[in-house]
Amino acid sequence: MNVLDSTLLSLILPEGLSEYFELDKVETVSDSYYIYLKERNIQPKEFTAQKLISKGFFEEISVRDFPLRGKPCFLKLKRRKWMIVETGEIVFRDWNLVAEGTKMTQEFAFFLRDYLDSSPISCKTLGRFFGVEGKRLQEQYVSHLSDFMSWDQAEHAQDWLLFPDNLGEYLSIDETSLSQGELYTIVTNKAAKGKKGALVAIVKGTESETVIKVLCRIKEWARKKVKEVTLDLAPTMAKIVRRSFPKAKLVSDRFHVQQLASEAVQEIRIKHRWDAIEQENKEMDLAKEIKKPWIPELLENGDTLKQLLARSRYLLFKKEVNWTSSQNHRAELLFKRYPDLQKAYEISQELSSIFSRSKDRRIAFKKLAIWYNKIEKLGYKPFNTIARTIQNNYETILNYFDNRSTNASAESFNAKIKAFRSQFRGVRNVKFFLFRLAKIYA
Repeated sequence: MNVLDSTLLSLILPEGLSEYFELDKVETVSDSYYIYLKERNIQPKEFTAQKLISKGFFEEISVRDFPLRGKPCFLKLKRRKWMIVETGEIVFRDWNLVAEGTKMTQEFAFFLRDYLDSSPISCKTLGRFFGVEGKRLQEQYVSHLSDFMSWDQAEHAQDWLLFPDNLGEYLSIDETSLSQGELYTIVTNKAAKGKKGALVAIVKGTESETVIKVLCRIKEWARKKVKEVTLDLAPTMAKIVRRSFPKAKLVSDRFHVQQLASEAVQEIRIKHRWDAIEQENKEMDLAKEIKKPWIPELLENGDTLKQLLARSRYLLFKKEVNWTSSQNHRAELLFKRYPDLQKAYEISQELSSIFSRSKDRRIAFKKLAIWYNKIEKLGYKPFNTIARTIQNNYETILNYFDNRSTNASAESFNAKIKAFRSQFRGVRNVKFFLFRLAKIYA
């Protein structure tokens, strides 16, 4: 083998292997590469003081390595054996080539392990990328490559996980679904920005006393260092934060408040849509009675009234400046027919404007008071519920204007969990899934 062949082989093979093995042949079978290697007759260093003679090779072994050109690659190795002339003992070079419990090179196996330890990707998906059977990779990762079998939180993992070292001054708390709609409460550290060190705690369920019991395992002096926690409007979440982090300021997420207003607008739209459907049904029945074809009324843009109300859903979530030309036209027709819906939309956008434009807590308080008075005068039932919610949570809502903190980091973290969960097509082994989450985010 010439110098060029030797150099190329050293780039392909695991480190140090080309020094002791020579290339015999290369085959391509069923879109896989097979590289046949024979160990050279180079006496092992630990036996340099003794006279050895080569006694041939052990049985050939097959070891999977990194793919080549997107195709699986297998090393077919023939290891040499020697005999000590003086004693007749058979010896061989001590190789640490294969990762324990696998038929992969250590370099390849540890690469896959490190990828799984740090990236939200399933074993099946990763295996597809590297030509490895996903189920077998998971078994090898669980039993040999990772520390899952000796995990110190394995005993209680399905009920709770806790990582006190990740506690920070600014936290978020939220709930998410992991398996078959089962809810878990998650506490995250905002400083980690959704990366390593973000996960502080994950507790099965949303019952406040259960979550508090777990969080109180953290030393009290550490919990008292928490300055601020963002959360949704659920009373249980507020109770958890007040009991677990007694010095922390509670900040109700502005987007949850705005979402209530948007849902109130949609509730009014849906009511009108049901009325339009009922009216359409009556007109169709009447047409049958008088034996005439029913012709629906078409608006300027080609929508029926029922279609107008259905197709207006998304524009009512958006700011007017972001409407397209067709949405502008549809809104014009909609508001002309339903002035109450226009008023509801304007009130919803006014609330959004208070949160986005107010820079001072006192100014925001005055604007919210004026907005609250408008709601009372209008008498729209869906908005009355929002008004009472704001009244009951006004202190934590106003806290937003101090640092403009939101629960966006928690929502983002939940989105990552859902994206990760979707790769599993249903989390059957919750403990393993939580172990992976902990590896990546704790």
